[in-house]
Amino acid sequence: MAQAYVIIHCETGMEEWVIRNLKKIEGVKEVAGVLSLYDIVVKIEAKDQDTLEKIITKQIRKVQHIHTTMTLMVIEEQEK
Repeated sequence: MAQAYVIIHCETGMEEWVIRNLKKIEGVKEVAGVLSLYDIVVKIEAKDQDTLEKIITKQIRKVQHIHTTMTLMVIEEQEK
């Protein structure tokens, strides 16, 4: 199973709207608002790396009011 964390900076005041919409995306397992330079952290799981990349690039990054993202891919070998 492929996993990643996506750290998101979004438009001020739109955090709750973005969180609600992220939760609708298949593969999104956890979403949390944070106090930081970034606004939201998302945990994603998919069957493989290709599916994971599609979720990030074709769905998460297309959510309105998201300005920037940073993706942290989990190293599968270290999960065992």
